[in-house]
Amino acid sequence: MNNSLQLWDGNLSIITRPVPHVSSPSEVIVKIAFSGICEIDRRILDGDFPVSRCVVPGHEFAGVVSEVGAEVKNVSIGDRVSINPHVSCSTCPSCTKGLTQFCDTRNQSFIGIYRNGGWSQYTRIPASNVQPLPPQISLRHAVLCEPISCILHGMDLLKPFTTDAKILIHGINIKGTLWLSILHFYGYRKVVVCDQSDKRRHLATGLRLGYDVTHPETIDDQAYEGLRQDKYWGFDVFIDCESSSTTVQKALKWMKNGGKILLFGCYPQNSELKVSPYDILSKELKIFGTQSNPFTFPRALQLIRDMGQQYLDFTKHGIAIYPLIKYEDAFAALAKEKVMKVVFET
Repeated sequence: MNNSLQLWDGNLSIITRPVPHVSSPSEVIVKIAFSGICEIDRRILDGDFPVSRCVVPGHEFAGVVSEVGAEVKNVSIGDRVSINPHVSCSTCPSCTKGLTQFCDTRNQSFIGIYRNGGWSQYTRIPASNVQPLPPQISLRHAVLCEPISCILHGMDLLKPFTTDAKILIHGINIKGTLWLSILHFYGYRKVVVCDQSDKRRHLATGLRLGYDVTHPETIDDQAYEGLRQDKYWGFDVFIDCESSSTTVQKALKWMKNGGKILLFGCYPQNSELKVSPYDILSKELKIFGTQSNPFTFPRALQLIRDMGQQYLDFTKHGIAIYPLIKYEDAFAALAKEKVMKVVFET
């Protein structure tokens, strides 16, 4: 049988259904091993993010192929795979411009939001969304491929920024710790990370990357004194991982000339950002939003392979594994920030 954690009218419950089979020659069935809880999933449960009325959530997952359609060529039964949840049609105006993250079908086809995803023992998905794993990557680490692919897209938007750039990251959640680890792997050393939470700052220090870890108010104080004494004080890059409009507004004052700001959070639809056009034009600042992971999923797999346990240790990142049936305990641990991220073992 197939145990699944289903969302129905905003309520989660474990249901048991038959194991699915392929219904088209281009589909595969994946026996899921691990599936993550993302910030978007929590926003969905809070009613802040649109979703199908009845769906099995989970868009960060990995497993083993158990059945393939007649036309599937990229994977075989028994292959270990990670799943890219972002389905695109390849033919709409956005897709033909290379902007697959804005595909006309995204509000009907996103796996784990509009069609059944990874909080299940088995799922049926298009073979085009299945990526074989290199032998060096474990199934549990493959769960990180989706968030890391989104980070790589954010980095692509910010480029070029050299390894001597001074970078500030706001928010020590799982997005923040992954950003820190990836930047360190790529050779960036002038990185500062800030968060209001003592517990989160302790987590960032525990990564042992040698970065400065501080409170946002300290940055504000440094900006006041620094700009009085040194006109070159400031940051080249600011990355908001906390969905904080207030901090983004302050960051405009913290940036060097030509600085770049990346909004890398799940901002509520009703959030607002009050900015001074003068701050932007006088420094020629660039502000980027980021959506999804166009063309970065294969690169993310290679990056996970190369970073390895040294950078992606679950304990250091505050990642805990829970059985799917213990989902209530998992969400309670996240709410109390006993962990930064949960990965379900199905």
